[in-house]
Amino acid sequence: MAMILDAFVQRYMTKLADFVEGEVSIMLKVKDELQKLQRRLERIRGFLEHAERKRHEDPNISNWVRELKDIMYDADDIIDLCIIEGGKLSESHQSIYVVCHPFPLFSCFSYMKFCHEIGIRIIDLNNRLKEIVEDRSALPKLEEYTNQVVQVSRVNPRQTFPIEVNSDIIGTQIEGATQGLVDSLVKEDKQKYWILGIVGMGGIGKTTLASNIYNDERIKESFPIRVWVCVSKDFSETKLLKEIIRGANGNYGQAETKAELIPNLSSVLSRRFIIVLDDIWEAKVWEDLLRYPLEGAAASGRIVMTTRDVNMAKNMSALVHHVDQMNTDDGWALLCKKVFRDDEKEEILNLKKIGIKIVEKCDGLPLAIKALAGILRSKQRSRIEWNKVLTSDSWSMSQLQTELPGALFLSYEDLSSDLKQCFLYCSLYPEDHLMNREDLIRFWLAEGFVKPQGDALLEDLAEHYYKELNWRNLLQPYPRSLDDSQCKMHDLLRSLALFLIGDESTFVGDEKTCKTNPLIKLRRLSISNMGEKLEIPDAVKKQKCLRTLIAWNSPRTKIIEHELGRLGQLRVLDLTGTGLESLPDSIGNLLHLRHLDLDRTNVKNLPERIGRLQNLQTLNLSGCKSLHSLPKAVTCLRNLRCLRLPGTPLSHLPKGIGKLRNLVYLEGFVVGDDGGEEDQGCDLEELQSLYQLRVLEIDRLERSRAGASALSNICFLRKLLLRWVPPEAGNNQPGSG
Repeated sequence: MAMILDAFVQRYMTKLADFVEGEVSIMLKVKDELQKLQRRLERIRGFLEHAERKRHEDPNISNWVRELKDIMYDADDIIDLCIIEGGKLSESHQSIYVVCHPFPLFSCFSYMKFCHEIGIRIIDLNNRLKEIVEDRSALPKLEEYTNQVVQVSRVNPRQTFPIEVNSDIIGTQIEGATQGLVDSLVKEDKQKYWILGIVGMGGIGKTTLASNIYNDERIKESFPIRVWVCVSKDFSETKLLKEIIRGANGNYGQAETKAELIPNLSSVLSRRFIIVLDDIWEAKVWEDLLRYPLEGAAASGRIVMTTRDVNMAKNMSALVHHVDQMNTDDGWALLCKKVFRDDEKEEILNLKKIGIKIVEKCDGLPLAIKALAGILRSKQRSRIEWNKVLTSDSWSMSQLQTELPGALFLSYEDLSSDLKQCFLYCSLYPEDHLMNREDLIRFWLAEGFVKPQGDALLEDLAEHYYKELNWRNLLQPYPRSLDDSQCKMHDLLRSLALFLIGDESTFVGDEKTCKTNPLIKLRRLSISNMGEKLEIPDAVKKQKCLRTLIAWNSPRTKIIEHELGRLGQLRVLDLTGTGLESLPDSIGNLLHLRHLDLDRTNVKNLPERIGRLQNLQTLNLSGCKSLHSLPKAVTCLRNLRCLRLPGTPLSHLPKGIGKLRNLVYLEGFVVGDDGGEEDQGCDLEELQSLYQLRVLEIDRLERSRAGASALSNICFLRKLLLRWVPPEAGNNQPGSG
C-alpha cells in the first residue's frame, strides 16, 4: 500500500486538470471523456482519507479501496502516455486543425491508431469508475464515518525540525540493569569467554541496554578490544566476519572465504575483548560461525548478544537477562524528555495525568513511547489535543495488535498522506540496511510522492519529508553520519510498514522465490541477493503493473533478461552494485521510467534507445569503471533532474548536455575530450543554459577554453566542486577545489 488514495488522487487530479486545459487533449480527442473522469473522481474525493483508515476493519471497504487503486494506477499510466505522445505532436508544430498530415515524428496512421486506443482505454476507465461510485457496499459506510470524524490538523511537511540527539537512557531501571551487568562482565575469572544474552520483545530496549553497557567507562577500561555488530535475519557470514575483524582494528587483506577469515579473526583477538552481537535471530551465527574463532583466540573475552528468542539464547549457553518493560514513571520521564523543553514545567504538570494514561497504553515499550512523542510534539500543549491521541481508534488495530503495539500504528496514522507513502516505501530496504537521504529523495520523486508547493524545489520538499520522519522517530539517524544523511528503520516499524504495503509491494530475501497472489497486482518488488540472472516472475510480467524494481546485495547478477521491456509501467529501476555488463535495447520501451540507477555496475555502454525515456528524472552512473562514453541520445532526456557520473572514467560528454534544462544535480561534468575526434566533448559554455543547477561537479577543468563567466547564469548554485589535472601530474591523481 505505498499508494495512499487521497494523496494519489489529489496529485492525479492536478495533473489531469493541467492536461485537460491544454491543447493536446483536443488534438488527441480525449477531452470530453477526461472531463467525465474528473467529475466522477470529484464525487468520491472527500471519502478517500477515511477509506484508507477504515479498510483494515471492513472487508467491503478494503475491496473498494483495492479496486479504486487499480483504477488510479491505470489512469496515471494513461495520462503519462497522453503527455508523451502529445509532446511529439507539439514538437511537430502542426495545427490542431490539421488532423491528417505527415508528421516528422508522429505519422497520420500512428496518430489515428493512438487516438483510437487511448480513447477506448479512457472509456473503460470511466466505466470502471462508475461502478465504484455506485457501489453501495462501501460508500454509505464511508459517508457515515466522514460525517462523524472531526478533522485533525496536520503538520506542514515543509517545516524543518531539529533531530533529537539526547540519550534515551531514562530512569533507574536501565541504570540499575547496566551497572549489575557491567559488574559481571568486568569480573576476572578463568573462563576463556562467556555469553550474556539480553532478551526481550521488539522495541523494549534491548539495543539501548546493550549500548549503555558497551559505552560504560569500566567496560572501556577492562576491554582494549570492543566490537559492535548488528547481525539481523539475513546476515552474510563473510561480511559479518569482516566487520568484526575491522571493528577489532584488524586487517583481513584479500581474504574472502570463511575458511580464510576465521583464523584471521582468531589472531586479531590478541587482547581482552568484548563483542556485542545485536539482533540475533538464529543460533547458527554462534554454533557454525563465531564459536570457533573465539575459542581459538589468544585472549579471553565476553560476548553480549541481543535477541527476541530466549530459547536461542539458552541454546548458546548464555547467561540470560530479560529486559523488563519500562515502568510508568520512567515511561513518563522519557515522554517528557522527547516532547517538552526544559522551560515547559507548567505544561508538564498540566498534562501529566493524561500523559501517564498514554504511556500506560504503550505497554512499557520505549520505541512505542518515542513514536508517540513524535506525534505529541506536533500537537498543541492542550488536554483536548492529547485526549484525541489517547482516544484514537488506531490503538485497537485488531490485525496488528498481536505483533505490533497500537502506538506504532497510531504514529503512522498521524502522518500526512504524503508522508505515509514515503514511510511505507522505506520498508523496501533490507532489514537493518543503511538508507541514504539522497537515494530516498530520488525514489520518492520518481514515485510522485512529493507534493509540489509553489516554486519550491521538489528535492527540498522531499528533504523536509526526510527530516520529519526522523523527527517523529519513524526513521533513526545513523550516529556516525554527522550531517544526518543516513538513517535506519527499526525492525518493528519495518514490520508495520511491510504489513501495510502487503497488498501491492513485497520484499524478497536472499535467493527466495517471489510468490505472488493472482488476486493482488504487485506494484513494487524489492529483491536481495539474486543469482547470476535477474529474472522477473512470469506472474509479474503478465500483470504488467510493476512500478518499482530494486536489486540489493547482488554482485553476482550479470544478466538482465531481454523481457525487461514488458515491464512498461516501471518508474524505478535500481540495479546498484550488480555485476550487470549491458542493458538490453528493450530499456527504451520503459516510457514511464523516472529513476535508473546503475551505480557501481560493470556496464560498458548504454543503448541509443535510452533517449526514448522522456520521463527519466534520475540517471546514476557513478562508479561504472567500464563505461568510457555516453550515447548522444542522453541529450534527449529533457526531464532529467539528476545526472551522476563521479568515479566513471568518461573521456568526454556528448555535445548537447546544455539542452537538459531541468537538471538540478550534475556531478561529473567532463570538460572537453581526450584528444581523439576533434571537438568531440563539451566546454563550459554548455552549462550556461542550466539555470536550475544546485549541485555542480566539474572534472578535467584544465581542458576548458572558457572562463568563470560561463557559470554566471547559474544563480541558485549551492555546491561547486572543481577537479583538474595539473600539467606536471600527467595521469596521476587530479587536484580539486
